[in-house]
Amino acid sequence: KLVYAGRVGTGFGADKLELLLPRLKAAAADKSPFSGPNAPRPAANIHWLKPELVAEIEFANWTEDGLVRQAAYKGLRSDKPAAEIMVETAAEAGAADADSDPPATAATRVGGGRAVIMGTTISHPDKALWPDDGAGKPVTKLDLAEYFAAVADWIMPHIAGRPCSIIRAPDGIDGQRFFERHSRPGMAKVLTSVVVSGDRKPYLQIDRAEGLAAVAQAAAIELHPWNCAPNRPDVPGRLVFDLDPAPDLDFDAVIDGALELRERLEALGLATFCKTTGGKGLHVVVPLKAPKRGGPDWDEAKAFARAVCARMEHDSPTRYLINMAKKQRGGRIFLDYLRNDRMSTAVAPLSPRGRPGAPVSMLIDWPEVRRGLDPKRFTLRNAAAVLAKTKPWQGYDEATRPLAPAIKRFGASRR
Repeated sequence: KLVYAGRVGTGFGADKLELLLPRLKAAAADKSPFSGPNAPRPAANIHWLKPELVAEIEFANWTEDGLVRQAAYKGLRSDKPAAEIMVETAAEAGAADADSDPPATAATRVGGGRAVIMGTTISHPDKALWPDDGAGKPVTKLDLAEYFAAVADWIMPHIAGRPCSIIRAPDGIDGQRFFERHSRPGMAKVLTSVVVSGDRKPYLQIDRAEGLAAVAQAAAIELHPWNCAPNRPDVPGRLVFDLDPAPDLDFDAVIDGALELRERLEALGLATFCKTTGGKGLHVVVPLKAPKRGGPDWDEAKAFARAVCARMEHDSPTRYLINMAKKQRGGRIFLDYLRNDRMSTAVAPLSPRGRPGAPVSMLIDWPEVRRGLDPKRFTLRNAAAVLAKTKPWQGYDEATRPLAPAIKRFGASRR
């Protein structure tokens, strides 16, 4: 039997609960699997489970009774067999480094030159998708699958329940690329097909961590989900503002623009988060609290995003513009509000990009968004280690705000 190790009271954001509860219900049991003096006694508010799921729990330390203290739920681990779980000792502070390789993941080599990760067989695992990781070493298909496994708990809350377009590069980033948004015959069973109004063809959706390994097997080098509320494609779930600089601009100008945009949005009562795009820009992301019914709808959300960007352009026309024509962009930052539409997408947090060096769209906290930040330093090789050290975007789920009051405040400020 299992030894009881205590309770976990935090970390269960709405997105995580939506994924977790069906798994818990499916594992329901009639009796306790625990033994030992700390084992909880049956009670009306306790539900037993078969010991089938493995969860990652962050905690401060152990109590004298052998229970975890200040425990927070991080997510399920489909890549970690239960037999590998042991009592942990304190980690050494500062062990992770931005330039170190990510933690090892459970990939198993099998016959025929294949490997298995998160239950998916990776054919041609040594196939180079990025010819050079910046240090002279290729990034292989197996590297991509292992990366997705290492950061799955960070990616899944931002893509689960949302149609997701993928960019595939079976012959690597220098070969032909394929853009896919619809599911197709022969698609892996761990992926979801979802029909949305206005299109009879079902869309591809990645609702389980195992689905990340499946798209890695298909050489999906980029993930671009919708920005809707989970499982509600008609409802805005977040706003994404893309700051895209002209080629002649220094990245410090983008930093200044992101900080200004943050100030404007937070003055309207919205919470903001920042990530690199994996290119030369930044995304400012606003998590929204979806109403149970009614608006604002996508048209209103897009109009609001445009109006905020238009005011920035009006106040600083030599620094910003909202016209996407590149010939007009010289020396300025294009404030791209067009991600905020029903079927529009934005590159997923932690998604790799099909660019030299295997960069990723990296989550960063606002104190790190300062002059001198180099977005190219975040790559598929080191992103997992950076996350383990910095733990960015804490409190994202709790930071959702309704959009309607912000729209009202913005309208009042224009009078």
